[in-house]
Amino acid sequence: MIRRPRLEGLLCTTRLTTLVAPAGYGKTTLLTQADTDRPVVWHTCQEGHRLLQPMAIALSAGWTSVPSVSGEDEAGRAQAIAGLLADAWPDDVLLVLDDMHVLRRGDSAAQLVEALCLQLPQSARVVLSGRTLPPFSLRRLKVDGELTEVNAAQLAFTAEETTVVAGHDVHEVTGGWPIAVRLVAETGTVEELGDLVDEVVGREPEQTRSLLRTAAAFDRFTSDLLTSLGHAEASAILTDLARRGLFVEQVRAEPGWFTLVPLAREFLEPAVDVHAAAAHWFTSKGEYVRAVDSLAALEDWSGVTALLDDVLRTGGADAVLAATSLVPEDQRTAEVWQLEGVAHQLRGEWRQAADRFTQATEDGLTAELAWRMAWIQHLRGGPQDALKICDDYVPDGSDPTAESMLLSTAASAHWALGDIEAASDKATGALKTATNDAAIGTAHTVLAMVAAAQGKRDELTEHYDIALDHAQKAGDVLGVIRIRSNRASHHVEAGEHRAALQEIEEMLPLADVTGFATYRAIGLHNRGEALLGLGRLDEAAADFLAAQKVFDQAGSWLAAAPLVYLGEVHRKRGDRALAGFALHEALRLASAKNTVPHMVLAHVGLAELFSDDDPDLAREHAREALEHGENVAALLVLGWLDHDKDLCQEAAEIAPRRGDRAGFARSLRLRGVLERDSVLLDQALTLWREIGNPLGEIRVRTAQAMLIGGAAGEQLAGEARQQAADLGARVLAEEAAAVAETCRKASRPELFIQTLGGFRVLRDGEPLPPAAWQSRKARDLVKILIARRGRPITREGLGNLLWPDEEPEKVANRLAVALSTARSVLRAGTGIVAEGDAIRLDPDVLPVDVVAFLADARAGLAAAQRNSSEAQSLLAAAESAYHGDFLEEDPYEDWAGRLREEARLIYLQVVAVLAARAESGGEYALASRYCLRVLERDPYDEPAHLMLVRVLAAAGSHGEARRCYQTYVTRMREIEVDPRPFPGIFTASTRRRA
Repeated sequence: MIRRPRLEGLLCTTRLTTLVAPAGYGKTTLLTQADTDRPVVWHTCQEGHRLLQPMAIALSAGWTSVPSVSGEDEAGRAQAIAGLLADAWPDDVLLVLDDMHVLRRGDSAAQLVEALCLQLPQSARVVLSGRTLPPFSLRRLKVDGELTEVNAAQLAFTAEETTVVAGHDVHEVTGGWPIAVRLVAETGTVEELGDLVDEVVGREPEQTRSLLRTAAAFDRFTSDLLTSLGHAEASAILTDLARRGLFVEQVRAEPGWFTLVPLAREFLEPAVDVHAAAAHWFTSKGEYVRAVDSLAALEDWSGVTALLDDVLRTGGADAVLAATSLVPEDQRTAEVWQLEGVAHQLRGEWRQAADRFTQATEDGLTAELAWRMAWIQHLRGGPQDALKICDDYVPDGSDPTAESMLLSTAASAHWALGDIEAASDKATGALKTATNDAAIGTAHTVLAMVAAAQGKRDELTEHYDIALDHAQKAGDVLGVIRIRSNRASHHVEAGEHRAALQEIEEMLPLADVTGFATYRAIGLHNRGEALLGLGRLDEAAADFLAAQKVFDQAGSWLAAAPLVYLGEVHRKRGDRALAGFALHEALRLASAKNTVPHMVLAHVGLAELFSDDDPDLAREHAREALEHGENVAALLVLGWLDHDKDLCQEAAEIAPRRGDRAGFARSLRLRGVLERDSVLLDQALTLWREIGNPLGEIRVRTAQAMLIGGAAGEQLAGEARQQAADLGARVLAEEAAAVAETCRKASRPELFIQTLGGFRVLRDGEPLPPAAWQSRKARDLVKILIARRGRPITREGLGNLLWPDEEPEKVANRLAVALSTARSVLRAGTGIVAEGDAIRLDPDVLPVDVVAFLADARAGLAAAQRNSSEAQSLLAAAESAYHGDFLEEDPYEDWAGRLREEARLIYLQVVAVLAARAESGGEYALASRYCLRVLERDPYDEPAHLMLVRVLAAAGSHGEARRCYQTYVTRMREIEVDPRPFPGIFTASTRRRA
């Protein structure tokens, strides 16, 4: 052996080092010889490790554990597992991956390696060694000076090194190729490499030659395996060969296992009569995946089929799919199709799973097939489709566990359709039929959902506790994820938002690492509800959007849920156009599948949205919600619209019975407002504080300010307005600001036009109803004039914009009518100016929100450039005034596009500056909210993504920082931009170990 300090010194100089050269250039030898004080994680890649699960298990061995089940989001799961490993390994770890050429572009294992290169701490080092470049882009790391490349020319022996190794000068003949030089040193001659291999092997004793031929039949082998195959001296021979570096090397990532070097594997002819005995040995040792490989070599397809259950249990979905892919289609039994379907189902690949289950039903519909097919339909097609499959199966008692799961699935479908009695009957039957922990846990899960619908909170808690205990005993990862997600949802309904977040923090890492995108989306949605309840609107919106995207991609009816709550977020922000769109779309999806819980939520959301502008429509939606059963929110909407104290009292009686603390707090506030009762308002404020919902507090404090009046009321309302603005709750900020103005006897302008987030005209603070305009063209006329920002437009030009296809004579008359209508609505002298043939709007006379926003934003940005003390207040005021894009309801009108884009760009600049100021001041939570607001409008803003990851890590939210980094990587991939490495630096004292 020869030391090569000139190369060893290159291995740990940058974040990533690549060793790329053909076989025999001494890459592995160099790595083995290198001295380092770093803790080393070493893995030699092989064909079986091209999948994510085997690679993850190999890298995690001895450090942490990776669940053996996996979902459909392979890229997301790779990012999550990279974060898991980065947290588990020491900060200064040296990760060595040898034989990287085995991995190919698109392999899920390659995605994991790429994620590790980006996510490991800056103090860690990665070495990738192989015959070809790694199967992912290194451009960004190279540009940033984080890549060291070692190639074949550098690895080749120099003339001096060749002489030292071979004993004489053969550098010209060998070109310094290390393996050739070593073979020359071994044989004393230079021939074809194949001849050299034959000659070297031929010099070994017969028992060594025989062992090598047997070893050549396997990708990996142990001395015990070879001993069982008739090589009694296998242990001593392998140790000697490995010590001499002759054809055999140890697999560092798998202690006790050996492999042949590529050159030997290429030229040695493998034994063909060893696989039957090998399969038996592998099976006895629990090496089911390797046993399957040997059985496949024998074309023993019944033997392969018999091991698939064990492969699924120990290797997970990826291993099963790899095993079933070996079985020819004409040799596949119903059992093979079914297990392949189970694997696809575990990966969340619903369409493929359904196809495999259908193949399996050719021999008849079993209970397990019915249950799995029904559950897929429940998540994708809808509860009615699931019930059709449940009804098609006639139970015969042959498989009580599967029949119990089928009954639980039917119960879940009935629950989604609002038939609680049927759900209760099916869930009770499921519990009676269940015979194992997984089925018992599932039955109790549905019974908990039934108890929640019936308002029986004590029973709900008991059922979930029992369900979780059984699911954990069964090792039912999906069951645990579902239970924790459901419990979080019920915590939210009870106003226990922090408890909900704790449940989600337990559930999301499981969903992340296993890659179950649908269940992860459910968890994100439930976390969004909890964050919304805590007034964290920006974080909630990000979670709802992420959940909706997953549900949309899966074609799932569950997309209605995040849409409802996105509507609520938009409503609180004052973005009425987007709120209406989200809620109407949610109602459409829920109505199509007749999912009652979501229909009720959508109706309530629309009732609250229209309560100011269209009271009759609001009443209609509230009553639609009440047709499906008692509902606190719907009663409160009607109580507010009709000033009906009895309805408020009814809501106050229902809420405690259902454990709805938030609903009770809302009823107290509304009663306090209607009855002008300060005691009720104090009680509401106390309850909101216990719940931890600042938005509820703001509404109560605003009501208290109105009741108090005077200077004290003005101060209280001002504080409420500032708190609402910080949270991004623009509607509440405006309500509080209006109360503050009333308290100080200074009303808003008589007329005010809102265009950000939707068009509205306010007179004395109250919105004009749509009917006041009489003509949509009159509204459009005003919008066009606003978009021109005081610049005049000729009557002909204005007419052409409003009626592009009409004759000029008709247009003139219609324009005159529209102008008259607009002036009538706005009242004469309030801003529409006619100067000869030109018409313009005077913003100095008629206040418009977009004009005020642009002025405040530009003043704030200029002040920030000067580092002026007034910058923060100006920027915050501008950000709070931006309810949404300019005239969102007119997305395709060219005349609105220029101002819309200008305002939107200025808004993003404002938020970016606010985020940077918050980060520099250590206000990480505020900075993260600003970053999320940028990303909501521009999901490809790289600085905002990286700042979000950075501030989350600085705040100690390491898991969420990893998830946000994963989102950043995905977005950059979508626009073909190489992502930057993970920006956070974790320390052993602050990082949570797995």
